[in-house]
Amino acid sequence: MRGSRVLSGALDLLFPARCPFCGRTGGSRTGPCRGCEDADFWIPPAERVFPGEHYVRCVCAGWYRDELRQAVRQFKFGGRREYAEAYGRMLAGQVRLFLPGAYDAVTWMPVSGERLKERGYDQSRLIAQVLAGETGKPLLPLLEKGRDNPPQSSLRGWRARRANVAGVYTVSDRAAAAGRRLLLVDDILTTGATMEEGARTLRAAGAAQVVAAALCRTPRKDLGSWPDGA
Repeated sequence: MRGSRVLSGALDLLFPARCPFCGRTGGSRTGPCRGCEDADFWIPPAERVFPGEHYVRCVCAGWYRDELRQAVRQFKFGGRREYAEAYGRMLAGQVRLFLPGAYDAVTWMPVSGERLKERGYDQSRLIAQVLAGETGKPLLPLLEKGRDNPPQSSLRGWRARRANVAGVYTVSDRAAAAGRRLLLVDDILTTGATMEEGARTLRAAGAAQVVAAALCRTPRKDLGSWPDGA
């Protein structure tokens, strides 16, 4: 035990922990550093929950901007998979606060097989795994992404994004989805088109209800002047 503590301390000196929310060294690997606790990239409580069409409501923790945006991009594209521990814990806290008793099991918006091979991990699954452990709910692999469609970030507007994901997802185990109240997890919510398609697919497979949670939400003002709104 003492040897492992010494090794851990040595590793911390050689590779200082980076805050998963701002990327700065120092602080904890599993939570925000002191500088991030009161950062303005956290969404005000009154704005953290909003309704959807196919999901009842969605909760988000932070705005996808500034240091948080850079940190999440490192998590998603830069191999910082260890950030999932902090992100899952943060999102679990918001779910417990804003979605109590609204779901029986947790699932997630999956990446395509090509993206999984390229990155080596599914970032939303990692967040969902931690969240499920924190809330004591089962984690169910329900959605599958059948094709590697263009990235949503390359498209402008709700209609274009919704068309891009239409029919992309299927439910691998309809019996597991049927009659269940599900919490659908993703990393980033921009227009909501991807989350809506996932929720629609789960409801079509017989899910009794879908609520949603995403770590970050893109501020509406950052969407620019989209042809058909956000």
